[in-house]
Parts: sequence; structure tokens; C-alpha cells
Amino acid sequence: MSRQQALNVIWKRLLLVLCISMALCAVFFFPYKGEGRVGVLVFLIGNIGGYVSVHRGLGDLHDAEIVELAASWWAIIVPSFVGGVLALALYLLFLSDFFGGSLFPRFHPIANARPGVYSLVDQTAGGLTEYAKLFFWSFVAGFNQKYIVGIIESVKAKP
Repeated sequence: MSRQQALNVIWKRLLLVLCISMALCAVFFFPYKGEGRVGVLVFLIGNIGGYVSVHRGLGDLHDAEIVELAASWWAIIVPSFVGGVLALALYLLFLSDFFGGSLFPRFHPIANARPGVYSLVDQTAGGLTEYAKLFFWSFVAGFNQKYIVGIIESVKAKP
């Protein structure tokens, strides 16, 4: 298989993975009302970041690596999925109010917030700018997965 044929296979698979991710997120998005949808959007945007990262990195690979990548579905699926999971982990860090400053989004409970674990979806941001920050960081989580893993490691290291 030539490099161009392998790239065509990879691009088709990447597009298929993106479409399936979007469809699955839509299935979970529409039953929720209001703020419960944010987690689904965060996961989807993290997936898109992972998708873009894989797509962008294809130019740096050698021909043999491209052909091997074209032969593996897992090598296509995993980075996108991990991007979504890391975006959700970062969202939880934002909900915990771990980060300060104007660069990171702030959340607060909605009126009539439910107790317990339900309170994770009963959160709201202070407006459009806070959601824009969240979605930006969700994309970064998927796109630059090493950076987010580093943040999580630094949180783990703090007493």
C-alpha cells in the first residue's frame, strides 16, 4: 500500500470515528435539559481535539508508520476517545474550583441543585465567556493530551 492510499484509509476512518462520536453524543445530548448537556459537549469537543491532533500529526510520520496506522482501527479510535475523557477530567477539575484566575472557567450550582453526585450536572457557568473558556480548554485537552496528563500529575503531586 502506498503512502497516499494509506492516508486515504486513515482520513476516511478518522471522519467515520468523528461522525460516530458526534452521533453518540447527540443521543446523550438531547434527553438532558439545561446544564446536564455541558458534559456531553465537553466530551465531544475533547474528541474533536483528539481527531485534529491525529490528523495534524500525520504529516510527521514516515511512510511505514502511515501504512501501519492505516492497518489499525485502535490507533485511530483511541486518541479521539482519550481526548474526550481528558476533557471530562479537566471539566471536573474546573468544577472543583482548583484553578484560579480569569483564564479558566468558573462554575456555581444552579438554583434547586440536587444533592450528591447529581450536583455535578447541576452546575452553571457565569455566562457565554465562561462556556467559551470551557470549550477552548476541552479542545486543548483532546488536542494536546500530554499537557493535560501533566496537569493531572501536578494535581496528584500536591498535598
